[in-house]
Amino acid sequence: MYSAKVHQLRPVKPTIKLMERVARVIAISSGKGGVGKSSVSLNLAIELSRQKHKVCIFDADTNLANINIMTGLSPDFTLQDFLTANKPLQDIMLQGPGGINIIPAASGFMDFVHYDPLQQEKLINLLQQLEKQFDYILIDTAAGINETVLSFIKAAPETIITITSEPTSLTDAFSLLKVLKQQGFNQPIQVLVNRVPSYQVAKEVLTRFSAALKKYLNMKITAPGYVLDDKNVSRSVMLQTPFILKYPETPASLCIKSFASKIINSKRSKVSHLSDYLTEQKELNQEVIVSAIEKNVDKQPWLNSVLDVIQTAPFEESEQLIALLSKHWLDRLESETTDKKYLNSDGYKAAIRFASKLKL
Repeated sequence: MYSAKVHQLRPVKPTIKLMERVARVIAISSGKGGVGKSSVSLNLAIELSRQKHKVCIFDADTNLANINIMTGLSPDFTLQDFLTANKPLQDIMLQGPGGINIIPAASGFMDFVHYDPLQQEKLINLLQQLEKQFDYILIDTAAGINETVLSFIKAAPETIITITSEPTSLTDAFSLLKVLKQQGFNQPIQVLVNRVPSYQVAKEVLTRFSAALKKYLNMKITAPGYVLDDKNVSRSVMLQTPFILKYPETPASLCIKSFASKIINSKRSKVSHLSDYLTEQKELNQEVIVSAIEKNVDKQPWLNSVLDVIQTAPFEESEQLIALLSKHWLDRLESETTDKKYLNSDGYKAAIRFASKLKL
């Protein structure tokens, strides 16, 4: 017999809302080349994948492309083809060893403010898609200090700086962190000591490096791991096979396995998107442009008239006006003398970038 009373007391199952996947984005960088940064990136990615996580390497070292060399892969397309040639994501993404995915980045990728609005939107959408698709995105940056490297580190919620015991490695890594500090960087930094003969040496190197950072930069670091010097690492590079797959029980592989486990078990610093950084850059750039236009309108009455025409005229007439302005601008660039281009090289380069957008 149906009982209304019993029905009322029956517990209602709570609605469970599944959390949306948000990838942990980690930039892996170094103050100088030759410290094994890309090797760490690749083998760490494979170990994270082995531990049942979906992993993507973003190969941002466009000058050397070490990830391609160490895996024997040769990409037909890069991120540039996605942005300018409308290649789909599946055409540029490579299937790497150990179940990882690799995206070969384009030269000048983080020169985001110079992209046209359509390219900016495509790039942001791509990153949002990747952040939902993967558990980890490892950004293998170029070595050294330049704006692209700094932008990647500032964009990523987490950063791993790879060093060795060599004095030049330590001083260059210190210089990299000093520049970041001067630019207001305050995100967590992890330091990995690579190619050390023993745990004791790794501990001594980290103690000295950490003390210098605290004394001169007031910066704290964490050091969840180190990688022992191992002859099988260089052998694996020659074989174009990651050492963690070729020699899974070699000392370097065991160090990477330990490091990966510590990353997995560590509490992420914050849930943040790489795409958020680019969105902020886009909005900031738009604000700068609008501010510059508003200032010039007050000083240049003719500019106000042009803007009024664009905003109020029929679409056909506005398009004709913009096309005419573009043509005159391109004609002016082509007619500039070599001397003028040399005397104002920065301005001319900026004009060329602007002109390339007008041609799209």
